[in-house]
Amino acid sequence: MLTRNEEDRVSASLGAVRDHIGRMIVVDADSDDRTRELAEEAGAEVFVRPWEGFVSARRHLMSLAESPWILMIDADEVIEPSLWDELEVLGFPDCRADGFQMRRRTVYEGKKLRRVFQPDWKTALVRTDCGYFEDRSVHETLKVNGSLERLRTEILHSSFRSADDQYARIRTYAHLAAHDLASQGKRASFANLWLRPAWRWFTELILQGGIVDGPLGVTMAGRSAYAVHLRYRYLREMNARS
Repeated sequence: MLTRNEEDRVSASLGAVRDHIGRMIVVDADSDDRTRELAEEAGAEVFVRPWEGFVSARRHLMSLAESPWILMIDADEVIEPSLWDELEVLGFPDCRADGFQMRRRTVYEGKKLRRVFQPDWKTALVRTDCGYFEDRSVHETLKVNGSLERLRTEILHSSFRSADDQYARIRTYAHLAAHDLASQGKRASFANLWLRPAWRWFTELILQGGIVDGPLGVTMAGRSAYAVHLRYRYLREMNARS
């Protein structure tokens, strides 16, 4: 687990896996709250490391693992307890798969959203010698050299503490994503700035069924569209400077 000022969430996340994990490792990016203290109280080994980006941090985290399997989660995620029974049925760890994915369900304002931000399959459990991360500034994902299977167990994802927190994350991730696009020589067109966000809104709200989640689904679809627009607005600014 990577952490940075997660004192309000880290205990629940670690507590959900503590009794089933041989060793819990937390790499903390200089938190200035009680994150490290609470992680240690939960039984984790905590290593402090200056922040150098998501991929660098996750690769360092993986290098600390000594077991044949790694379960990599974030402090804003809580794995449902059915995971352990499901893995037992599959014969874990002596199984054919090299990695497992679980669906993440967003929890916002105490409500578990059914269709918003779906599908959201996260590769979380992998053989140590098969897992790797590609070079990306944002939305880095754990990749697997080998076979993947999907589990029924879900991850409850309390990604946003509030609307202000969500908008702050949108700005941060949009800037990082724009940097990735600029490094690939991409340009911000009219379609990127306006049509892509409209399509994202329509896709999340209608095609993926976000409207089932009511007013909150409409709100989240709108924020997703805004995130796409902001990404290309930042890219346009970078294009103008180059």
